[in-house]
Amino acid sequence: MGANENNGDSSSSLRGNGVEALDIPTSPKRRNTRIAVSIISVALCTALIFGAWFWWNNYRTFNVTINNVAMQVTANQSLKDVLEEHHDFDKKAGRLLSLTGKTLEEHGGAGISVKNNNATISSGDLANTYLRSNDSITVQDGKDLEERHTVHEKDIPFDTSITTGGAIQFVEQQGRAGRQEYWVGDRSGEQVDKSVTKQPTQLKINSLSPKPPEDKKVIALTFDDGPSNFTAPILDILKSKGAKATFFDIGKQSAEMPQMEQQILADGNQVGSHSNTHPDLTTLGRDALRKELDAGFSAISSASNTKSRMLRAPYGAFNKQCWSDASDMVSSNILWTTDTLDWKRPGEQAIKDQVLKHAYSGAIVLMHDGGGDRTEDVNVLPSIIDALHAQGYELVTVNDLIAMDGRFPEWVAKNEVAPESK
Repeated sequence: MGANENNGDSSSSLRGNGVEALDIPTSPKRRNTRIAVSIISVALCTALIFGAWFWWNNYRTFNVTINNVAMQVTANQSLKDVLEEHHDFDKKAGRLLSLTGKTLEEHGGAGISVKNNNATISSGDLANTYLRSNDSITVQDGKDLEERHTVHEKDIPFDTSITTGGAIQFVEQQGRAGRQEYWVGDRSGEQVDKSVTKQPTQLKINSLSPKPPEDKKVIALTFDDGPSNFTAPILDILKSKGAKATFFDIGKQSAEMPQMEQQILADGNQVGSHSNTHPDLTTLGRDALRKELDAGFSAISSASNTKSRMLRAPYGAFNKQCWSDASDMVSSNILWTTDTLDWKRPGEQAIKDQVLKHAYSGAIVLMHDGGGDRTEDVNVLPSIIDALHAQGYELVTVNDLIAMDGRFPEWVAKNEVAPESK
């Protein structure tokens, strides 16, 4: 082998001769150049990728529709940005309304309504919502809101119906107040009635004139404005004639003559109230009326050791408002079928004629044992009783008349407070 042949690659010669080749290092300059090229290549690729990504996510434009109008948006705009840029597309927040619908604040209601592809986007998510190509956005005015309120309840007054024409008025159905919810606006202070939670029950006042059985001939004599100095002789006459009567007494006078109240009952007669001081009850307000009635009933109860809730209102005047205000205190209001007009002192014969002229079974006769000079009543009473007895009449109490007539509630005859009281 010539000398020139040895000038080739020594490592090749060695490998050709079965000897393992040795790596001969590249020069440092050449190696650094390669590394630099690689880094630059990676950097360029990264920059290109990032640039493309950045452009795609920030400067790329695409089409969407907002309220059915096509428009272009950029990828870096949130839904909030788009709305602000276009002034919410002229949509406004709702109004804040009072309970009666008055505007308290023009834009104090719910904010604008935004939907993306029919999905509602809350106001808190607008800044985090980015649009995509062909998204369909709907922007609408916000809804009106009603002011906050507090809930209360109140009574609903019951209505009162009165059937007139009878001599005895009584509670057929006790009235009961209903309940109703109402709201009070926190800002406006307005009060608005809402649902009825309990319906009121109507107070029904009926009136009947007693109808005793056909085999009975009975009349009730009644005496008002006592007790007085004329009461004792009237009691003596009734007792001697075997007759009974009903006395509607004034509370103040009962308190002054308790022994007379007790004697009335001991003789088998009946006592009812004629109020405490004899006012026109229809002129009194609710509180004054109840105070007057309570004082009258209490005075009779204390004087006679018995309870009664039977009333004969002064002048017979106990109207719809009186019943509404005090139906729980009164068992009945007793009127009359025959007025003797004895308070005018027309003469003994005139008083007697009135009684006999209007006598019939079930009649209630109005006379007086107080309130003035009742000498005429005392003098004529024996002949009145004798004449009625001669016609076959029995003189009984008002309670007796009621008990004979099955149309009256049992509690009326017992002078009790109406059941289911207020």
